[in-house]
Amino acid sequence: MKISTSIAVAALSAVPLFCDAACLGGVDLNGSWEFRFEEGKSAEEAFVADFVATDTMIVPGCFDMMPKWLMKKGTGLYRRVFELDRDVSAAWLIIDGVGLRAKFKIDGREIGVDEFPWSRVELATGPLKAGRHIIEAAVDNRIDIRTNRLFFPRYDFYSFGGFFHGLSLSLDNRILRVRTRDFEKGLVEIEAVNFSKTHFDATIVFDGVNKVDATFKAGRATVRVPKCKLWSPDSPNLHTVVVDGCAARFGVRDIRVDGTHILLNGKRLILKGVNRHESHPDQGAATSEELMLRDIQLLKSIGGNFIRGAHYPQAQRFLDLCDENGILVWEESLGWGNLATQMDREVRDPIFRKLQVEQTRLMVRNSFNHPSVIFFGFLNECQSSEEDVKSLVEELAAVIRAEDSGRLVTFAVNRLPNGVVGQEEDISAGCCDVISFNTYPGWIDRSDGPGDKESLARLIKSGPYGVDTIVACFERRYPGKPILIAEMGTCGLYGKRDPAGGAWSEEFQAEYFDDVLSAALSNTRLSGVTLWQFCDARSYHRRGPVRVKPLSTNLAGLFDGYRRPKLAVEVVRRHFKGK
Repeated sequence: MKISTSIAVAALSAVPLFCDAACLGGVDLNGSWEFRFEEGKSAEEAFVADFVATDTMIVPGCFDMMPKWLMKKGTGLYRRVFELDRDVSAAWLIIDGVGLRAKFKIDGREIGVDEFPWSRVELATGPLKAGRHIIEAAVDNRIDIRTNRLFFPRYDFYSFGGFFHGLSLSLDNRILRVRTRDFEKGLVEIEAVNFSKTHFDATIVFDGVNKVDATFKAGRATVRVPKCKLWSPDSPNLHTVVVDGCAARFGVRDIRVDGTHILLNGKRLILKGVNRHESHPDQGAATSEELMLRDIQLLKSIGGNFIRGAHYPQAQRFLDLCDENGILVWEESLGWGNLATQMDREVRDPIFRKLQVEQTRLMVRNSFNHPSVIFFGFLNECQSSEEDVKSLVEELAAVIRAEDSGRLVTFAVNRLPNGVVGQEEDISAGCCDVISFNTYPGWIDRSDGPGDKESLARLIKSGPYGVDTIVACFERRYPGKPILIAEMGTCGLYGKRDPAGGAWSEEFQAEYFDDVLSAALSNTRLSGVTLWQFCDARSYHRRGPVRVKPLSTNLAGLFDGYRRPKLAVEVVRRHFKGK
């Protein structure tokens, strides 16, 4: 069976804060803001009229990475002035990632709440007069399910506070979405969203010079891209399009499933990738553009072609850079280990379910325009053995497909179908286009232990949670679908050297990745492997309910937090490059 999901996608990297399209007018709100921190308080408690600022804070940036408020939980109060040179009938505040929840006011009037951590969100401001305006924000980084139903204390990554990738005020909310309808002929469908008319004639300008006349009906027109060049990792060709002053960048490419294979532009695709957190020891989640590009170049240098954004939507500017550099991406809405048991009822909570639907739809629409994005996912390691979870998985898959974005649906499963007796069995992955699984046989703190070198290699390849065993389980339960390793890895502390390969050493980690990649890349049934993880990332501050994190950090990175390579890097390079 073939599942065709082709698309030409639009983005504009030249203006990072307007990633879907470049239209007329906007105000850059990045830079210095007046600031005050209220420790332990919610946004509602702290956001009082005429608060007295005591400090300065930079946007973008994580306030809880600054020395004065390092690792503190509470609400940061922001304020600054902006000016408009004319009256506007409408404007939209663009927030590209916040931790964890934010409320906003303009001129003392509340304009809305951003309750979607890491997501790009826009809030309508209503009409604004020419002249001076005051914008205020209250950013709450506390983990409190009474106010934020998407982030739970057990999540295995840190909840940074602040504005991760900037703020802007847009004066035009029109966007262009571009879908590939025939990649071989260069036929694309352009959708004009939020335009004043749905039926209109227009001259479409491609790449600044090539003009095509078209009639838009119900906001859509299908045309042939002049001098079309396909987008791929080897040739990341991008085009631009302008309709009535609204511009977008796009790439023409086709991603589909053909039986057990994933095809990109009609050719089988083997994914060699890593999971990546937006994390840095000094920058937190407010990673700089230079660091984003550094990460992409490091991945390409070891032969990788794929990044899974774990476990939340990635910055729009990062996706721009992936578009430009030919890196394939798995985009994922926020979730981790979500349960449907009596003790943890989030999946049975109608508010949680509603927010999951809303943030997943938002993710698709925000990332719609990036040719690099080939998968949309959600609910990492959820309790996929439960009917309540299955129904939510199916609903989220339907939400993604309804957008006709041209991506494949998947999510990372850690329950085995037909697996080990006594263990929970997955019943939810059947609705996905691609089966993806997480497994950690021989992870350092597991009871099955690393053992000697020979037993570890067998454990990773054919043990109860080994590569071949899990592939066979999913093949039996969901035959005829592509299968992908979404996570597999172990920890190594940068600089800890032990020729005997003891636990937590760089040598043990390198040996582990050698065994993982030997098992994964020799299994012809697999469509690829996504290693856990690209770089070390901050996790629990001291102790979490899952496991103790040395140095408050998940140390499974090929690189440490400062992007210094561990011994495992050369092992991965050898396997990824086939040398």
